[in-house]
Amino acid sequence: MRPQPLTFALLLSTTLAIGCGQASSPPPNNAVQAPSQSTSPLPHFVSMHLGEQPAAFDVEDITGPAAGESLCYRCRYSGRPTVVIFTREVDDSVTHLVQKIDQEVGEHADQKLSAFMVVLDKDTAKVEPELKRIQATQDIRNTPLTVYHNPEGPAGYTLSPSAKVQVMMWNKEGIKVNQPIQGDLSQEAISQLVAQTKTILN
Repeated sequence: MRPQPLTFALLLSTTLAIGCGQASSPPPNNAVQAPSQSTSPLPHFVSMHLGEQPAAFDVEDITGPAAGESLCYRCRYSGRPTVVIFTREVDDSVTHLVQKIDQEVGEHADQKLSAFMVVLDKDTAKVEPELKRIQATQDIRNTPLTVYHNPEGPAGYTLSPSAKVQVMMWNKEGIKVNQPIQGDLSQEAISQLVAQTKTILN
């Protein structure tokens, strides 16, 4: 039996509120979207469900509108279509990915596409100069570059410990893409990830 419209709206509102409340652990099942071989995927890793609402977590903003402060971009963007790039390294392939995602955000501003990058590193002082350099040299205008002070990632996200990069995309319906990647990102892999942003546009 399908829920009545009012009941569904209340359920959706409650789910989004929980996502931006206190972080909690997800169920121990996985539904990671299967990437192509060019992305060096980790297909057997248990992570978050597709359709699950991601929990809130704070980051230290390095280049965004709240630079120098800690805040929750998951909460700020709420149910907007959002791309999050979790990375343990910042190299040329990661820089190229964030540049391409940033361009997509600018081109789909009317659909409220949002993004932020999260470097998983305890030492902000070590990565801050590099993030500021990338923001300036690559003209990153729409995607805050941030730091999360735990290499394992936010509680409840269960990021792959073997992944160099893990890309998640979600909207008000929950997670649509959850892709851990080993090794460098090829041009083909970056193009595929950029194309997947269409799955979250409202």
